Amino acid sequence: MKIKLPLFGEFWVNFLIGTLLVFLILVLGLSFFNAIYNTQIDSRREFLSKQSELAARGLEMEIRRFEEESRALIGYLEDPGHELDDYDEEFTSAARRLFNAFPSLIDSAWVDMQDSVLTFTFNERNDFFRKAVDTGFPESSSKKYSTLVIGRKGFRILYSLDFLEYVTDFSENYYLNPTGAKFLYFEGNVTPLNRSQIQLSDEALKQVREDLALGLKGMYDINWSIDGEDFSGVVSQYPFRFNISNKTGAFVFVIPIESLSSGIYRTYFFLFLGFMILLVGTIGFFVVSLKNSLEFQRTQERNIKEIRDLFEQQILLLQELRGFVYFHNQRGEIIRVSEEVEAVLGYNQKEFIDAFQSNSTHEEANRIRGIVLEKITQKLDVMDLEYDFIRKDSKKLRVRIFEKFVYDSEGNFLGGMGICTDITEQYQSQVKLQESENRLRNLIRSIPDIIFIYNNKGTILDVHLPVEAKDFPDLQKAVGKNFAEIFSKEQREDVQSAFEDALKSRKIHSVEAAFRNSGTDRFFENRYFPLDENQMMSISRDITGQKIWEKGLMEAIAVADKANRAKSEFLANMSHEIRTPMNGLLGIIDLLEQTKLDKIQKQYVDIIKNSGNTLLGIIKDILDYSKIEAGKVEILPEKFDPFEELENQCKIFLGLASKKNIQFSFHRGFVDPLLIEADKFKINQVFLNLVGNAVKFTPDGGTVKVEVNFLPISEETGFLECSVEDTGIGISEDHLQHLSDPFYQIDSSNTRSHQGTGLGLAIAKKLTELMGGEFEVSSELGKGSKFEFSVLVKKVSALEEQVPSKDHSWADIRKTSGKYPFKVLLIEDNDLNLQLMGMMLDQLGFTYEVARNGAESLEKVNTGNFDILLMDVQMPVMNGLEATRIIRKMDLTKQPIIIGLSANVFDDDKLAAIESGMDDYLTKPIRLGVLAERLEHHFQKIK
Repeated sequence: MKIKLPLFGEFWVNFLIGTLLVFLILVLGLSFFNAIYNTQIDSRREFLSKQSELAARGLEMEIRRFEEESRALIGYLEDPGHELDDYDEEFTSAARRLFNAFPSLIDSAWVDMQDSVLTFTFNERNDFFRKAVDTGFPESSSKKYSTLVIGRKGFRILYSLDFLEYVTDFSENYYLNPTGAKFLYFEGNVTPLNRSQIQLSDEALKQVREDLALGLKGMYDINWSIDGEDFSGVVSQYPFRFNISNKTGAFVFVIPIESLSSGIYRTYFFLFLGFMILLVGTIGFFVVSLKNSLEFQRTQERNIKEIRDLFEQQILLLQELRGFVYFHNQRGEIIRVSEEVEAVLGYNQKEFIDAFQSNSTHEEANRIRGIVLEKITQKLDVMDLEYDFIRKDSKKLRVRIFEKFVYDSEGNFLGGMGICTDITEQYQSQVKLQESENRLRNLIRSIPDIIFIYNNKGTILDVHLPVEAKDFPDLQKAVGKNFAEIFSKEQREDVQSAFEDALKSRKIHSVEAAFRNSGTDRFFENRYFPLDENQMMSISRDITGQKIWEKGLMEAIAVADKANRAKSEFLANMSHEIRTPMNGLLGIIDLLEQTKLDKIQKQYVDIIKNSGNTLLGIIKDILDYSKIEAGKVEILPEKFDPFEELENQCKIFLGLASKKNIQFSFHRGFVDPLLIEADKFKINQVFLNLVGNAVKFTPDGGTVKVEVNFLPISEETGFLECSVEDTGIGISEDHLQHLSDPFYQIDSSNTRSHQGTGLGLAIAKKLTELMGGEFEVSSELGKGSKFEFSVLVKKVSALEEQVPSKDHSWADIRKTSGKYPFKVLLIEDNDLNLQLMGMMLDQLGFTYEVARNGAESLEKVNTGNFDILLMDVQMPVMNGLEATRIIRKMDLTKQPIIIGLSANVFDDDKLAAIESGMDDYLTKPIRLGVLAERLEHHFQKIK
């Protein structure tokens, strides 16, 4: 039996059923929507968290890579294997690679090369420039961010960084929804990294600061308004830290969720429009939701692909750094590893994964698993360790592991991801650096000097006292004091000046000062120099013994100088006293030779003349050696052809060589024309001594070879080398080492066959050394000797034409005796010398007047018109030098030529005569031929 309900009842039943159905559909739709909504929100939250974490970790890795590569660049400068050219091209290429590796991070770089400063930069067209600057190495960069790398050998590199621009470019690698926003929170400031209308509230920033202060990542819900419209979204921040500023920052990523939340309100709005609209709206909602879900999945797949591509790029970076990435589960077992593991550790992927399984027997792998599980037990977020790993090929590596541990909300370990890199080269460099530091410390401990370290204000920071200085109690307590306080008041100004000069110039400055020890002063040489930009250093060396030695040396030098002056004065006086009678002896002999003599008388005159010349040579040798010992020998360079000059000197000995039937030869080793500038007289003196000895000591029928060569050492200088080799009597080894000693003779007996003073070779050796050369002797007894000497000379391009001096024979003098029509005044106080000079002038045909002293000569010069004055230097009443000075000041019609006459032969005596106003200077004994030549020479000037 059927019960039929009234229409109204059916309506309400149907209404109730329909309402229930709509309600059920609505509940089902809301439940389904809510599930999708929560899934999408959770997915976006996780995606946002991963993106911010990847961005922060990636930025840390990039900045650390920049720090390592910037240090590697300065290591390139300090590599001793590089040549100078390497710094030109290869170093520029290395700098450019560093700029290319971080294109938007590095703005410019300054390189302190110690002797110059280089700068590297890119211009607006991305052209790379290197140039030297003369403004010096900058103390800081114009950019807000910069980093200074200082090498061990004084090289420095200052990098100017565009950190914010680099972070902006870097953040583009991490995807967010088109409406999302990226921010950088760094040094208390929030910097937008993309274009977005999203703004962070103070409350959100407060949460970021609090978590960042604790080093925690964070996820927050925020709300904001734009043009009066409210929006909501999710904020994720992940902290990072690196050495550029030594501060903590964070990436802050935001995505809005307004489109999802507003859809709910639209759906509720449609419910009020009616059941049909609700159904349509519900169906439409599911369609839209499904569409959105599919779009989200497609978007997620694209994001995953981008992440995968980015991960592959990071893998390439790891390959460059010799590293690999791995993942492990909660049991510490490796579940995945990148293929770079084989290149780094020598194990392929399967072998590496198997080695880190729970049942593995691999010793190295189990040790690492144990370390990881220990870190997990300690609930650490990250693990950073270094250890030695044995490769499959038994090669030992130093590796670094950086791993991130992942926990769930309850603190349970879920797994981890790590990066392992080969740091063998860096580790070995650190070991070497440590060894070098230890060696330096050991060196400092072994230095017997006192070492101070100060700041730039002069405050003593540290003191190293050697064992020898432990008895300085004040210095042991000097730390914390100003360095000037440890010196007496009298020394502080000098010490302060040296310290400030070293600080300003960045170079070593020295000053001598004394430290008081138990009432006694000990002297130290203090050398100040900069240690680095902020510290100074000084090394104080005890020179007390040196000071005592210097004082004794100065006293000894003074005594030696006094003795040397006394000896020189004695030799000068003896020379003067000996030459005065020698003047009469040799002068009379010259005049006697002009008379008619028979054969026996001629022999007697020759014997007297040769004896006088020999005595004169002995006196000359003694005076020459005395001048050398007193350091009064001057080098008087002149231009000449050395080969022509020395060959002409050799001709002097051709007669004697021919008489002894000696084969005499002269060889020129340098074939090109040569003009030099050197002391011709002294070279001839050494050369003639050696050649004369060779001819003298070579027996009849022997050989004498003379070789002259030139050895260039530059375009302007060279060595003139001479060797004289003979087949004479030779010299034994015992005598060779004393051969150049003064007054030394091989045969000093009364029966020796060759006479001499023993000064010739001593003078030759000394003169050679004065001219910058060397003197060597080699000999074999009974076979002969070889004497060699070299002098440093200067090459010249042209030789001024010189008028050759004229050699006068007695016949020439007689022929020309009437050709000198000028008046002569002879000023001489010694009767013997006056008589001799008068006879010489008579012999030459000159008329003359006589004055007995300088005062008398002034009267005659004032009244007579004399052309030449022969002025003795040493005279009573007024000497010749004083008279010459007065004559040069007289107002005469013409000034006469004054020729000085003296037995003093030192260069100082001749210089004093020339400075007084004399035109020429003749030393006694005065020879007739020399007097005639000088008179003719001056006649040519005044005729």
